[in-house]
Amino acid sequence: MKNYEEMINNALEMLYNDDDLFCAMVDELDSWDGYADGFRCYPMYELDDLFCDCKVSEFLDKLAAGFSHNDEYFVDSIYGIDSTSDRASLYRSNVSEESLLDDIIEKYNHLYFYDSDFEELISDIVNYTDDDDDDADAA
Repeated sequence: MKNYEEMINNALEMLYNDDDLFCAMVDELDSWDGYADGFRCYPMYELDDLFCDCKVSEFLDKLAAGFSHNDEYFVDSIYGIDSTSDRASLYRSNVSEESLLDDIIEKYNHLYFYDSDFEELISDIVNYTDDDDDDADAA
């Protein structure tokens, strides 16, 4: 069995090296408690659904100067509606792997994990006890 520090480092490495996993976990936390308030990306095809009751003039007032409907995602932030095709860079500029991991561990029981290896690692971290260190030392 690995020690706690090794498991944390492995989880951080997975978040650091896998943009899809990083983004999925930010989205999952946001779905649970609004974690990504102000920087959550949505697929561009959801734009009409999200702003269906908005007048065109109100919508245009919300657009940031760099908005392009040709990008893959849009962001409804405090600065207006912006767009991006690089969701991972936007998320990484707003949250660190360490902060994300802390929240994943804290809210583990409320989250869906699409990556079973990552879920197993987080489960091991969440269920880790000091007795596990003693077991590893004895082996």
